[in-house]
Amino acid sequence: MHRTAHFKTAEPEEWTFDENENPSVPGGQALAEKLRTSVASVAEFVSDVSQHSYYGWRFEAAFEAITVHCVLNAAGDECYLTIELGTLLPSWLQPRRTRRAFAACESVFDAQLRQLPEVSAVTWS
Repeated sequence: MHRTAHFKTAEPEEWTFDENENPSVPGGQALAEKLRTSVASVAEFVSDVSQHSYYGWRFEAAFEAITVHCVLNAAGDECYLTIELGTLLPSWLQPRRTRRAFAACESVFDAQLRQLPEVSAVTWS
């Protein structure tokens, strides 16, 4: 089960490339850190931010009933935040309380994104 927020940032970060022009450090680290700090104020636990492969930043957030994996991808001013509940079962087989907890988690992330002054135009899919 996952949801993705698409939004704009007024403070895009540059990517770093190696000598072969392959990405080595993606943009968005500062934004991921701000979001992590913001979510930490309402979550039970939030891990440190770490680089997710060569294209994003990840952290985990634990709430009352669930833990979600979060990945932020930033390409210039276009950003995507994916929150995912790590499970093998499709959403329609999840217990109702898990689906409700995931929906509440999405609401928390939505509210935290909208509170960041550099973030605008948040939509979820």
